[in-house]
Amino acid sequence: MSNEKFEKKLAIRRDFVPKVADKQGVENRTGARQTTFMSSTLEQKDIISKQNCPWPPHDLIGREPLNRTLFDPKTLSTVFGFMKKGHFKPQNCSPYQKIAVVVPVRDREPQLRIFLNNFIPRIYRQQLEFTIYVVEQTPGNLFNKGMLINTGFIEAMKDMKYDCIVIHDVDILAEDDRILYTCGDNPAQLSTKIQKYGYRIPYERYFGGIVIFSTEQFEAINGCPNQFFGWGGADDELSSRVRRVHYNLSRPFHQYGHCGSVQHQKATRGTDRYKILRISESIWKKDGLFDLFDHAYTILEKQRKPLYVWIYRDIDMKKVRQKMVSYIHKGGKVHK
Repeated sequence: MSNEKFEKKLAIRRDFVPKVADKQGVENRTGARQTTFMSSTLEQKDIISKQNCPWPPHDLIGREPLNRTLFDPKTLSTVFGFMKKGHFKPQNCSPYQKIAVVVPVRDREPQLRIFLNNFIPRIYRQQLEFTIYVVEQTPGNLFNKGMLINTGFIEAMKDMKYDCIVIHDVDILAEDDRILYTCGDNPAQLSTKIQKYGYRIPYERYFGGIVIFSTEQFEAINGCPNQFFGWGGADDELSSRVRRVHYNLSRPFHQYGHCGSVQHQKATRGTDRYKILRISESIWKKDGLFDLFDHAYTILEKQRKPLYVWIYRDIDMKKVRQKMVSYIHKGGKVHK
């Protein structure tokens, strides 16, 4: 099947179709690498020996039901032996983009195994270079999704200059490999038909499940909020940040956005999430990615396992909230 016919079949939006590059290789305004044979980022020996991986990918299957079998980690490592220390790079071609996949978790070991067994083969068929970062919070304080994501981003960028960051809930998994894990001119939600919501999204401004940014976009919105403890609120604030920076929220693969849901025990809700949402409108430029180190940034362990990089960190809720108070005292207006 030709690339032209395949693009029509995928119904990819224009800002996600690779753009024509000149002979020297260029970057679009998000910094995402363009498809071109000559790339300034490649060494001369790679330019001679490697061509770009086909884009759109040629070996996609389409929609398949999730495999919910609980395989042990050793079996998964054997099946996906092409993964090395949580990382994969195509050997015979130059990948279109480099992707950091950040998965925030706590007490989700069975769900993580199901995630790995379904996510890895689908993104593998897309011939992208990617690393999976599983960021786990210690017991004690309420779960802080936003700060775990920010932690994963910072640690990932220490390892490699990625083009894109995928923020991926461990319990929402793509059923269709035509959901391409690539970033474009706007932040994008890839999970648009979610099983637990009747294969739809719960409300129009919902921006959770599986979302993707270019690294520049994620920095422009100051990453995720750090102030949401407990379930709820963080995804809504992330959506608001996208709009405040005047990006459009894109859903480029809506036709193929079917995502299965993996059951788990419900997390504790954040009782003050609506209050924090009101406050975030005033402090979002201060609270987020760039001030993470001021929030008792403590990584207890960073371990490179066969299928993912495991980051274990502690979060001091008292110190995080003290920081929020300092933002307000320095001039932030709180909307009651």
